[in-house]
Amino acid sequence: MSGAPTAFVFPGQGSQFPGMGREIGRFGAEAGQVVARAEDVTGLPVGELMATADARTLTDPEIAQVLVFVWSAAALTRLRGQGWHPSYVAGHSLGEFTALYAADSLDLDTALELVSCRGRAMRDAARLSPGSMAAIVGLPLDLVRGMCREACHGTELVTVANVNSPRQAVVSGSTPAVRRVVERAQALGALRARQLAVGGAYHSPLMAPALAPLAAALARARLQPPRIPLVSSTTGQVVEDIEEYHDELPWQMLRPVQWRRTVTTLRRQGVGFFLEAGPGRVLAGLGREIAREAGHLGVQDALRAPVPHPPPGTADALLTTATTKDSS
Repeated sequence: MSGAPTAFVFPGQGSQFPGMGREIGRFGAEAGQVVARAEDVTGLPVGELMATADARTLTDPEIAQVLVFVWSAAALTRLRGQGWHPSYVAGHSLGEFTALYAADSLDLDTALELVSCRGRAMRDAARLSPGSMAAIVGLPLDLVRGMCREACHGTELVTVANVNSPRQAVVSGSTPAVRRVVERAQALGALRARQLAVGGAYHSPLMAPALAPLAAALARARLQPPRIPLVSSTTGQVVEDIEEYHDELPWQMLRPVQWRRTVTTLRRQGVGFFLEAGPGRVLAGLGREIAREAGHLGVQDALRAPVPHPPPGTADALLTTATTKDSS
């Protein structure tokens, strides 16, 4: 795996947590500049929220999405300074906007404006069309899709929102329909079936009211062709036509996240290491389920690494070393 291409993968909403700003100061002065710029562009007290926001506050989509983007962008700056340079980029839902920034398709101000707009639009859509989401683990995808069809009654709908790994899917829609899917999944012996603490039915048709505001904001933004190959989490394919991609990007809020397909495509492109450049380790965990033979690192693992591309067999050693240091 020595010299194998590295993909930077960026997490989405759900990876935020109270006190997530503690790491920002460790990323250096340039990271602080990202925070300051985010406050100017979005009008949010980003630094204060990073330090003091509680879990309930962080369910607000605008706050959550801006904070996750800023954390990831700050980590990206630090990683580049240490010599990490990705061969590919991809992002899970919101993370795709961070991937666009990493690939120089969007400048920082434009990316911040779009992320803030996206969060507000999704929050407003959730208020107009309330709903919820649930994670289903351990059942075949076709079975989960069938349960969703059966759970739709009248105007109550539910659909698969995320195909995260071979054993994990997330469903999204009207709360009564989501509950029916959870109950059915539990009855069928799912390893886990539970509703998620989120603010709406993301990646479902209930997000339709968010489409117009984000489309209008994107119409004012010009996407440059990515300087680093970008894999879309909606199609799971490398983006070839930036204009077509630009027109489809607002629909990402309504369509399912194809993360399993995204990681599989990156492996087919020869990617040997996946570096999760964001808070948490959700994508690293999913990556190990999809591509066990690849290396999967978090930001702190990568910053401890002596070289940007570890030689064969050292991915597990790096993770072991990082775990040992964390527990000391």
